[in-house]
Amino acid sequence: MRFLVVGGGSIGKRHLRNLLYLSQEASVVEPAGKRAGEIRKKYNVKVYPALDEALKERYDAAVICSPNIYHIPAALKIAREGVHLFIEKPLSHNLNGVTELVRSVKKKKLHTFMGSNFKFHPSFKLMKKLLDSGRIGRVLSFAVISGQYLPDWHPWEDYRKGYSANKSLGGGILLDSHDFDYIQWFLNPVKRIACLTGKRGGLRIDTEDIAETIAELKDNTIGSVHVDYLQRPYGKKYYFYGEKGTLEWDYREKRVSLYEVGDKKWRYFKEDKNYDLNQMYVEEMKHFLRVLNGKEDSKTDIYTAIQVLKVILSAKESYRSKRFINVA
Repeated sequence: MRFLVVGGGSIGKRHLRNLLYLSQEASVVEPAGKRAGEIRKKYNVKVYPALDEALKERYDAAVICSPNIYHIPAALKIAREGVHLFIEKPLSHNLNGVTELVRSVKKKKLHTFMGSNFKFHPSFKLMKKLLDSGRIGRVLSFAVISGQYLPDWHPWEDYRKGYSANKSLGGGILLDSHDFDYIQWFLNPVKRIACLTGKRGGLRIDTEDIAETIAELKDNTIGSVHVDYLQRPYGKKYYFYGEKGTLEWDYREKRVSLYEVGDKKWRYFKEDKNYDLNQMYVEEMKHFLRVLNGKEDSKTDIYTAIQVLKVILSAKESYRSKRFINVA
């Protein structure tokens, strides 16, 4: 298939490499001249300075990896051309243009997918299987702790210039988090949410660097999601507490832990110590290819992406209004 990768930053180059590895044809839109030249030289692909110029050619699908504020404008142009959409998270920084995009997706009968790479990680797939099979019974509560020091994300770049650090590009830790998507994938949609957030560290950014949320799901499960740009080293932990046991995952320990009250003991599922994290991105792209070929339903389609964005925007509104917000 023929792909257009929109945005030649870190995630754009990752998807480009994986598409080429999977024997797909790809071109890139990258307005920054130096970066465009590096991509052209390293990957031997066409690189366009602007989306309008690239869209003079035909594509089967596009992978949108530009800063958040450009996701919807780019997706609208691409959708009108009848090109299927892979959009990196989040869908956008607000809901402007979302209704129009949905209208185009329906009219053109497009396949859609929002980046959600950890759904293809071995430990996440195992946790999903254990939860769905009822190994810990009905889940009563959950907790997520996820964070990484922002300058460590891309140490080869000035973190102050990235989208995460700038409100004008739709950045901030709430919009940067996958975890509001994952927790709903594991359990149920968020019904209402409360949030404390702000800039608490010494980073030279104008976005929030930490957020603490409490959420109630539609089945009345309650839990918390903590996300930040401050934690060193990178850490990610998930906890699920059920009527029949406990399920945990720790990124640093690289293991899933299962406790079942029936036999009163822990079982540990260790990750392969040689597991390459890029493999989950490869599996993610393989899934998208199967979606495009009509072999699978999208794990994270545009409707899921909209719901996740509404949860994040509701968290922001909660902080502004100092109250719980019901998610529409």
